[in-house]
Amino acid sequence: MKALACVVLLASVTACGSSAASPPPSTPTPAGTPSATASVWDIDPSFNATDLAWIELMIPMDEQLLRVLELGRKQAADPAVREFAGRVAAGHRAEVARFVALRTRSRLPVRNPHQGHDMPGMMTEPEIVALGKSTGAAFDQVFLENLEEHLEQSIVLARSIPKDGKDPEGKKLATAITTTRAAQLKELAALR
Repeated sequence: MKALACVVLLASVTACGSSAASPPPSTPTPAGTPSATASVWDIDPSFNATDLAWIELMIPMDEQLLRVLELGRKQAADPAVREFAGRVAAGHRAEVARFVALRTRSRLPVRNPHQGHDMPGMMTEPEIVALGKSTGAAFDQVFLENLEEHLEQSIVLARSIPKDGKDPEGKKLATAITTTRAAQLKELAALR
């Protein structure tokens, strides 16, 4: 159900003209202005609203997961889960760097329009705190469940980019994410 909600969220953001592509609410847009996007943030035209929404969603998703993966690397009871968390974290750190490079090239401002939202594929702050306080097999179970949800949701989001996105580098990244996450899901299933 959360996966469907995020697809609907991404679709609504892009259908409405991404919040990333609209001027901030405090910036009035005079009637008849052709496009506030170029005049307010000077967005690179090789990106469309789908690209921008995806970048703004995936950076906080991946950054938050890095916190969760660090807990897994340190606290998992099963050494195989700790090792898996470390490998997934290394890949996500590299991925965040690629997303930040896309954001910089697109000329999006550095911001998180999803701050504080309960998003599919992300844990809430209280859930992360609770996970950090758990131990043993209970930790491993919750950690793997949340990691699985993140990996699945990332695939759902990435699949829309080759078709609906515009930027070639973003499309390459989306394809790589889809492939990598599918392989990680198979590894995760073997850990259960």
